[in-house]
Amino acid sequence: MKETSNLLRNALLTDAGTSLLCGGATLLFADPLAHWTGIASWILYALGVGLLLFAADVALTATRENINPLFVKVIIAANVAWVVGSGIALLFYSGSLTVEGQWVVEIIAIAVAVLAGLQAVGLKRLGGQSARTA
Repeated sequence: MKETSNLLRNALLTDAGTSLLCGGATLLFADPLAHWTGIASWILYALGVGLLLFAADVALTATRENINPLFVKVIIAANVAWVVGSGIALLFYSGSLTVEGQWVVEIIAIAVAVLAGLQAVGLKRLGGQSARTA
């Protein structure tokens, strides 16, 4: 029996797509983004690589016939960690960021929080499936 949640699958695919787009853009434009945001270019390069790897993982999870709830929980946890980390970065390093950089961090954190919320709702709709291995 094929058990899926369209909301969950769509939220995961959106997460994968936006992570791929942001990771690629960050790698391609790290130096200009560093100047514009105040975030060091080496941090942007590391974030770009991390986002590409994350995008691949999320896409792999989203494209399975049966979505593994355990994998989704890990993805949601990673998104929550991103939001918390963004808040910590703004709290302790806002003086190093430009105003534009602060806005970028805030807007991306809000978008990630929305995706995590949609994924959590989609996971709940998926029902009482037990976690399975791939």
